[in-house]
Amino acid sequence: MRRFFLDREKILSDRPTLTGPDVRHIRTVLRLRPGDEIFLFDGRGSEYRARIMDSLPKAITLYVLERFPSISESRVEITVGQALLKAGKMDRIVRQLTELGIFALIPLLAERSVPKPDPERWAEKQQRWEAIARESLKQCGRSQIPRLGSPVFFDDLVGTSRDYDIKIIFHHGKSGLKARFCPGEAGNVRNVLALIGSEGGFTTEEVNLALKCGFACVSLGPRILRADTAAVAGCAILQYTFGDVGGAPKKP
Repeated sequence: MRRFFLDREKILSDRPTLTGPDVRHIRTVLRLRPGDEIFLFDGRGSEYRARIMDSLPKAITLYVLERFPSISESRVEITVGQALLKAGKMDRIVRQLTELGIFALIPLLAERSVPKPDPERWAEKQQRWEAIARESLKQCGRSQIPRLGSPVFFDDLVGTSRDYDIKIIFHHGKSGLKARFCPGEAGNVRNVLALIGSEGGFTTEEVNLALKCGFACVSLGPRILRADTAAVAGCAILQYTFGDVGGAPKKP
């Protein structure tokens, strides 16, 4: 059954109204009619089964039949500090890391970050990323939009990271994740912070600072990956090691 986003504030009543581009998709592409059912998600971890009551060209009235918590969220909250990349690559990272179930994405201002953020356009950029994340949720079956933070300087994020159970900085030439963490450790991990560099990687000074602050320096293997590839590979490995990738599906 198709899934559509509707903000939680609009689902406070049993008869919410769906507007925007989804209306045309439901009416003209899917050809759904009153009496047909769809799924809604609110971006905050809840899903809803709803019946179409009335269908007009610009608005569809629904009746909420059932509300239930999402079963597609990882048990481990993975936060990624991603050194800023050019717009197209950051867009891809938002989309793919949403699919992989990350909890939060923090744009990182590292020494080799390109480009530097424009404060006047940052709100617009965040809105675009939130829209990309919502579209990704429709496809991947999640119901929780990742937290998309404001840019943070590398030193500030590393220096305020004490509350994470596991802290990792991905950097070439170091040991792999399996060499650093035993399988038995995964069950006790609640949250992970992972730092991923830009195309030039992290500087030696940044790596040394992270090590002083308790980060484990981990390699993604013998090959040099593009920054956006590294983000996807790193998160997939983290979900496999600590989260829910490769495990049995959750039961509703």
